[in-house]
Amino acid sequence: MDGNRKLMAAGSYQRPGVRALAKSMTDRISDLPDGVAHHILSFLAITDLTRFGCVSKRCKQLYLSTPSLDIDVFSDAHMVSCFKQLLSSLDRFLWMHRGVNKIQRFRIYWDDFRHDDFLGLDFLEDATFRLMTWIHNAVTCNVEVLEVDIRMMIGRERRPLFPLSVFLCGSLKSLFLNMGRILLKAPSLTSSSNLEYLELRCVCIKDEDFFKWISSSCKCIKDLHLEYLDGINNVTIESSSLKSFSFVMVADSADGACHIDISGEKLEEICISWEPTPTGSRLLNIRAPNLKYLKWYGCLLMRQNLGELMCLEKAELSLMPEVYDLNFLSEVLCSISRVKVLTLNHETTMALFNGGLTAKLLGYVFHLCISIGSFGDILVPGMVSVFGGLHNFNTLEIKTDHWSCDPECCSGFDMGYWGLQNLSFIHQLKEVTIELCDGSNGIQFAKYILEHAQNLKKVKIVHSPWQCNDIAEVKKSKMASNIATVVSEEYRTPRFYV
Repeated sequence: MDGNRKLMAAGSYQRPGVRALAKSMTDRISDLPDGVAHHILSFLAITDLTRFGCVSKRCKQLYLSTPSLDIDVFSDAHMVSCFKQLLSSLDRFLWMHRGVNKIQRFRIYWDDFRHDDFLGLDFLEDATFRLMTWIHNAVTCNVEVLEVDIRMMIGRERRPLFPLSVFLCGSLKSLFLNMGRILLKAPSLTSSSNLEYLELRCVCIKDEDFFKWISSSCKCIKDLHLEYLDGINNVTIESSSLKSFSFVMVADSADGACHIDISGEKLEEICISWEPTPTGSRLLNIRAPNLKYLKWYGCLLMRQNLGELMCLEKAELSLMPEVYDLNFLSEVLCSISRVKVLTLNHETTMALFNGGLTAKLLGYVFHLCISIGSFGDILVPGMVSVFGGLHNFNTLEIKTDHWSCDPECCSGFDMGYWGLQNLSFIHQLKEVTIELCDGSNGIQFAKYILEHAQNLKKVKIVHSPWQCNDIAEVKKSKMASNIATVVSEEYRTPRFYV
């Protein structure tokens, strides 16, 4: 009994201290300026934000006025059974309690694929209506950044229309929309928009007027990214403000046909990615005289016009050219002939080496990164042919598929062979990275570079654990450059060329 009384007494003495501590912790938030407090709260999800709002009157004020809302509660499996109550609660918060306090950033994320057995079509229709209402309410609150990532299985026959009010919102500067099969309709072409960033993914464009609206009404747009669009075959964009554009299309999009026409004086970066398709024509027209960075993944096209890219600094080509595509590949290389840094995937490199394409197409390249698969005997002559036309480049990267090659097929060329080729670029090389595969061809090439490149500064050799003796031999080479350093490292994990 005495022990219990002591514990109770100790507890009674502690309670005021606990209250004081809780009060002091609360005051840390209460005393902060609204801007600082709102910044801290911007990192909270809506569930944590709601809990915070229950702490005190001041916390509730901050909770209702915070300009950043992140609704990501539908992905939790344990929340499935109370989705309807959750939607109603969020309705009350966004409509009744929060009012028209400004929303700077509004994000909704919902992935319902894991809940297909629980969620019926009627519920999804009701949820979609509520979500559209929330988005419209965000517009009413002068939202600046809107991110809608809702991966619902919306049937084509019940496809909802995305609120036009979003595109007419004068405060909106950034919009990310990923909502399967939702329908987008073009606003009036006479309307204006302050959008600077627009990313559309997995949406259905009702007609081509939507792109006319972007061209005519989005005078401030700088970034435009289109991925997996449905319902359209032609994308025509002409913008005086656009700086970055990307387009991703899979093989089963629409009927396989797609024509892209992109034009902009300020365009600096373009990324194109589309898979090969057995049907449908594809056309790419680019008019971007100040383009600096080009990335192209996937198939070559029967019709392509990249224009004269005189300012191009970097290009990445990860193509899948067939034998009959060599003329088209030559056209692409001709268009990017002024590029300074060029990266080629394995398939494009093989087409360049084996297709008889003139190396003069790459005459201005000073940094070349290629994926060759292996230093195979069958490949080396084509490599020499291309290298012989490169007179300006000083940085070379060679990547290999180092885990799958026959050493006997990669050991036919020694230093004497390389010396007979009289490769002029060797004397300009400053940095070299070589990934070795089995066989001696790569090692002999590395030794030749070390012994003849007078301006060399750094050589990096990536090798397998069982090539340590070969690396030691390479490091013993009599280097032509007095300032060159040789760095070697082992492969960490299997990596196959791309």
